[in-house]
Amino acid sequence: MDKKRNEIIDKSAMIFLRHGIRSVTMDDLARELGVSKKTFYNYFKDKDDLVTRIVSTLIERNQVACEIGRLRSETAIDALMNISESSSRLFTEIHTSVFYDLQKYYPEAWGIIKQHRLEFVSNQITQNIIRGQEEGLYIAELDPKIMAGIHLSIVSMMIDSDIFEVEANEFGYLLEQVVLFQLRGLVNDKGRELMVKNMKNKVK
Repeated sequence: MDKKRNEIIDKSAMIFLRHGIRSVTMDDLARELGVSKKTFYNYFKDKDDLVTRIVSTLIERNQVACEIGRLRSETAIDALMNISESSSRLFTEIHTSVFYDLQKYYPEAWGIIKQHRLEFVSNQITQNIIRGQEEGLYIAELDPKIMAGIHLSIVSMMIDSDIFEVEANEFGYLLEQVVLFQLRGLVNDKGRELMVKNMKNKVK
């Protein structure tokens, strides 16, 4: 992909995440990035196309980070905590209106997010639970697919409802807390000891 196009995607993503999508115009982006609108339209058909490309890029990077975290992990608990950290970093400074804007005004981009959650995230959680059970760290009686479905339902509730009053820079922290809450429900006594040990090591 063209270097300039990548630069526009990265910088536009930062602006959208911090200020929302609908509230930022192409004129605003051009001014902030120091490029002409003509340059924008050389790379993207319109704002919808730009938003879709940004979402695709962020998701691809998140998937790579999650896979690296999984491969480097010693246990299922390490892997799940790594996934949580990489995902929470992505959402560290997200504006509260971003998800609403995507759902209401950018259906193609929102469809990519839904597919990511239903396929990649669901599979990551399912495989993590199977791994944890095989390692003797998670409760053996839990159904991995059902547990993954519960995780997706909670994340959807975070995004789709007003139950959580989240400040602009707190969504990543909220996501991390949800994963921690769910991990506590997955581990057995052996896993709980390892989880506490890992958390203490991360605090140091």
